Amino acid sequence: MANLNAEIDNLKDDLDRACSELNKMYVELGEVAFKWHQAINYAPSQASYDELSVVVAQKREIDEKQEALKLSLSEMSQGDKNIEKTKLNMKELDERYKVLISSLGAVAIEIDGAGNLPQRLSKCLQPMRDYEIKLKAKEQKLEKARSKNRVLSEKMAQKAYDKQLKLLDEVFAKTGAKIYESGNFREVPGERAKVILDEMEQIRFAKKNYKNEILDHKSMMDNAQDNLASLGALGEENRKLRELRNQQAKLADTLSILYGKYGQVLSEGIPYWMDNQAPEQLKNCCNLIIGQTKRIATQNLNLTNLLMEKDIEIHNRQLSQLSEQMNHLNSQIQAIENQKAELQQKVDCELKAISDLRMEQSLLTQQATQYE
Repeated sequence: MANLNAEIDNLKDDLDRACSELNKMYVELGEVAFKWHQAINYAPSQASYDELSVVVAQKREIDEKQEALKLSLSEMSQGDKNIEKTKLNMKELDERYKVLISSLGAVAIEIDGAGNLPQRLSKCLQPMRDYEIKLKAKEQKLEKARSKNRVLSEKMAQKAYDKQLKLLDEVFAKTGAKIYESGNFREVPGERAKVILDEMEQIRFAKKNYKNEILDHKSMMDNAQDNLASLGALGEENRKLRELRNQQAKLADTLSILYGKYGQVLSEGIPYWMDNQAPEQLKNCCNLIIGQTKRIATQNLNLTNLLMEKDIEIHNRQLSQLSEQMNHLNSQIQAIENQKAELQQKVDCELKAISDLRMEQSLLTQQATQYE
């Protein structure tokens, strides 16, 4: 009996798994058939298809909203990153531009010193002339200080020299800026000036392109912001995203049930709508369902047979118990019959004794009558 119960339990587990697999097959058939519904001529499935279509449309709308929300969030985030990166690139160009402007001023001053700078650019060298005047005044001041205290004057001279070097960089930068702003910068002779000016032009165009990129990124971010507003998610993006995901999960569960319902209705009418012209994917789904249905039917027959076998064993056990009870009762009946027979013998003996005494009493009565 224990082995039979174990076999029944195992078969029930197998049957549950087979039914679960069959339900999955119904869902798969429903999903595939939904795409081919117009080619399936089976009226009983129309109601299930209509019910399914409503939820599919709702799910598609939620999916589109979620994708739009994700895209807008991505564009906002990417736009910020791109703008920050572009600004860093522009900052690097600005730093390089400062170096080039300073180099342009230094080259122009050097060329002027050689007497080769065009006359119209000479006015651009005013920062250098002002610097030289100040430098000469400071040198005269240091010379006077040196005559009074040589050690102190040397320290002052070194400090003044360091300061003048810093000021000289500013002079080069101011000179270069004036030359470039004059519009005549291409008149600075020499290959070095040409290389510097070419790179400055490249930087100018690069910065212009970067500015346009920033405008494009801002435009993209503005559009993304408008999309977030239309989705009711502006400022509450994470909450809206969670809300859409929850709606998706609920609709996905509902869809699974409806796909299964639609697939089951179709599976019940396979002989009526399936033909050789049906898509292979549909045929495969139906063949799997037919095979699984047969396996389940066989398992149900085997389970019914085992359950009947179990009932037979139960009845046999009850019959055995009843037989034991009958035998026990028969034994008791036999014992009672024996006791009854013994009692009957005793009763017969008593009756005989009474009868004998009555007869003797009657004889005594007769004898008494004779003596009267």
